[in-house]
Amino acid sequence: MLVVFLRALILYAFVFLVVRLMGKRELSQIQPFEFVIIIMIADLASGPMSSEDITILNGIMPILCLLILYIIFTLIIQSNNKVEKIVCGSPAIMIMNGKINEKELRKQQYTVEELMSQIRKNGYFKITDVSYAILETNGDLNVIGKDQNINQIPLNIISDGKILDDSLKILKIDENYINQILKKKKIKMENILVGTIDENNQFIYQLKEERK
Repeated sequence: MLVVFLRALILYAFVFLVVRLMGKRELSQIQPFEFVIIIMIADLASGPMSSEDITILNGIMPILCLLILYIIFTLIIQSNNKVEKIVCGSPAIMIMNGKINEKELRKQQYTVEELMSQIRKNGYFKITDVSYAILETNGDLNVIGKDQNINQIPLNIISDGKILDDSLKILKIDENYINQILKKKKIKMENILVGTIDENNQFIYQLKEERK
């Protein structure tokens, strides 16, 4: 009995450390690939806890491998927008100017009732009261009502020095338009941490910190 307790305690401490190393995001904010890794870690940890035939080391090693895989995967995603889009997907505009985007509704496998339920949770009860409803990559639905007087949805067009093509399509602008803005402001794209076209069609940005 004591052995089982000690095994469980050691594995709990190790899994807790692994989860902490994976970051501080809430469960509702994790991406699908992160969710899969967490489920696999839980499954791998349960084996050595319940069976003395499996050594603690044999339980810890595959969990450690998953942690290393997660770190490598995260670094790749952070450095490549195309990989991030494939793995995490892109935000989807479900409602624009009070009208449901049926194409995105089918693509995201959403029903009208599911969409309406999410809208009501945000305090709106009619589609016509909504300017924009955006389904984020983690499944959250953000709603901008017409009462907020936002004529255009603010969107990031540059992230970590790279252009976000999906945002350009939504805003109906091209790369040349961005280059003209950067030329006027005398800044280089690779030096921008995040660049946004706001609701007033103004470009706002934050530069990366200089690394010493």
